[in-house]
Amino acid sequence: MNLTLRQLRAFAAVAETGSFTAAAVRLHLTQSALSVLVRELEREMGVQLFDRHTRRVLLSEAGREFQPSVQRLLVDLSGAVAGVTELRDQKKGVLRLAAPQLMACTLMPRVIAAYSARYPDIDVRLADTLPEHLLAGVLSGEAELAVGQDVAVDPATIERRTLFRDRHWLICPPDHAFARRRKVRWSELGPYTFIAPTRDFRQRVLPELEADARELMLRATTQEVSYMTTALGMVASGLGLTVCPTYSASLVRAHGLQMVRLDRPDFHREVCVYAASRRSLSPAAAGFVEMLEAFVKKPGLAA
Repeated sequence: MNLTLRQLRAFAAVAETGSFTAAAVRLHLTQSALSVLVRELEREMGVQLFDRHTRRVLLSEAGREFQPSVQRLLVDLSGAVAGVTELRDQKKGVLRLAAPQLMACTLMPRVIAAYSARYPDIDVRLADTLPEHLLAGVLSGEAELAVGQDVAVDPATIERRTLFRDRHWLICPPDHAFARRRKVRWSELGPYTFIAPTRDFRQRVLPELEADARELMLRATTQEVSYMTTALGMVASGLGLTVCPTYSASLVRAHGLQMVRLDRPDFHREVCVYAASRRSLSPAAAGFVEMLEAFVKKPGLAA
């Protein structure tokens, strides 16, 4: 049996109005086109659904039996279409995000606040994580998007989109000799304890450094921590120097610390958006990526 939505709507309209003429007006059809739809439906079902009289059309016994089911189907369909439309228009839904701890407490809250102001009925949930666990939520389906610094991906499972390249700055106390400088070379960090802000920082920066600065990164006076907040706390207590990206400036200021440009070389890292390959983004996720791309173009965020 091959019933069509147009046939069911035609049946419902005639049943409710008791008239082919009135039903045709309601559905913006000609009366002949409406009659064809009803006859096709009756032929497909093998029963007569209406008793046709000169002045009025009445439901047959089969029609009375059929009408409640058709009404429920059309109401359910209308609700389903409305629900999908609301998702399309980002009027409802849940958006799950993942980001490393530093980004989760600096850049992401600002973007989420702007997104929530535009789409207040989207429930945005942010999971903060270690950088090395950034993609786990995307792979498991617990997060639709992950935002963080560049990591190696398998294109068969993870799609990566670059947002921007962000400079890393030297972080020092405001009374440090470097705080009064416009720029500092990596090789000048030799006399000081260097606090690597992530476990993989040294392996990423080493290939870009000159020989003397590379030796600095390999010295025993280089410490490694897992969280940028730990590194900033140690710098604030006079235990060494660290580096951090531009987008963390608000956190640096909150610790009362100074950002100074590092030179020879400038060290940048890409910040990327990650999503599952072969899985289309929900309208909420696509809208968030669009807003994120616009947000990171603002002056001063990346340098």
